Amino acid sequence: MTGWTALALGMAVAAAMAGVPGLLLLAVATFGYGATTRLWTRYGLLDLAYDRRLGTGRAVVGDTVDLDVAVWNRKPLPLPWIAADDLVTDGIEVRERPLDLDDEVVRRRSLRNTWALGWYERVIRHFHLEARHRGVFEFGPVRLHIRDLVGRHAVTEERALPDRLVVAPRTAAVRDVALARAPIGERRARSGLVHDPALFGGVRPFQPGDPLRRIHWRATARLGRPVSRRWEPARSRQVILVLDVRTVEGADWAMDWDEDAFEGLCVAAASVARNLLDGGAAVGLAAAGFSGTAQRVAYLPSRSGPTQLGRVTDLLARLGPISSGTLAGLLTWLTRRVPAGASLLVLTARSPHAVHPTLRRLQASGYAVEVLLLGGDPEALAAAHRAGIAARAMTITPSWETADVVELSA
Repeated sequence: MTGWTALALGMAVAAAMAGVPGLLLLAVATFGYGATTRLWTRYGLLDLAYDRRLGTGRAVVGDTVDLDVAVWNRKPLPLPWIAADDLVTDGIEVRERPLDLDDEVVRRRSLRNTWALGWYERVIRHFHLEARHRGVFEFGPVRLHIRDLVGRHAVTEERALPDRLVVAPRTAAVRDVALARAPIGERRARSGLVHDPALFGGVRPFQPGDPLRRIHWRATARLGRPVSRRWEPARSRQVILVLDVRTVEGADWAMDWDEDAFEGLCVAAASVARNLLDGGAAVGLAAAGFSGTAQRVAYLPSRSGPTQLGRVTDLLARLGPISSGTLAGLLTWLTRRVPAGASLLVLTARSPHAVHPTLRRLQASGYAVEVLLLGGDPEALAAAHRAGIAARAMTITPSWETADVVELSA
């Protein structure tokens, strides 16, 4: 026996004993309401479909993503009031309405919708998500609330409905102001087993063991002695972008950071990666930071090809601004995974003086090392040059939110 039925029965007994017809009529009305409201309590969520559809699962900062929310009442019982609180990670914006802060889940906001649905009615609402921040945005769960005819709460249900939107940093054109310098990440090997037939380097004296097809017959006839063709070794174009997650001076374990500097580094890393991949290089990424996994180092092995840029930007989207270790430790860690001869591009927003000894050891071991300093502090650049380390200033124009050009200067 429910509370409403017990109340109606008690009122009916009291009305019969006191001989009050009005109270009996009120008891009948109470019993009718109690019986009716059980319909929405028991069957309100039955055959109720809620669907959320994203226009894409991957976007870039500045994009607009379509979001469709559909609700379908697939039963003969009308729903006078239904609400849906769809949770999403904080940081995304909906053009049509502001998101409410959720009180139960940390760093989550709620997209709230309400409807009044007739029997077998389906409603679709269209929204637009403004991807203004880099990151991974999780959708779900969704909480459905049903009320009865008089607006009294009837039933609530939570459904998982997980979804994800990855917002990658913008990429901009890379413009090298110092035209006299070699392109970033460019390195020609001094020797190697693989030779590029397009890189003809002249002739040299014939050596025992040279195949006959390598002899340059015209030069042999002209010089009067046998000479062989010589080719330059193939280019070594394995480049690792080393991102310094720590953006302010101080202890590496400190929980503070410069948001604009970190976002600028992510934009610069994505832009430089695209520039190198367009030039045929094999590009990887390494950072001593957390990227949503149990690993303390975010690492992507070098690879060439058109799909590698998507892997780089996805890792940048997941990377957080809190450092998990020192930059020197990360550089040492890379020597066990990257062979000598590769190029290491260190992207940082602070003076790299603390890692000068580590960078010199890497150069002595055969690595090509270069520092790209965001903002281009002249004193820090001069100190790097005095230490024998190649360093350039890096500027994003006009800003990381609307980046058009990443400029590199000496």
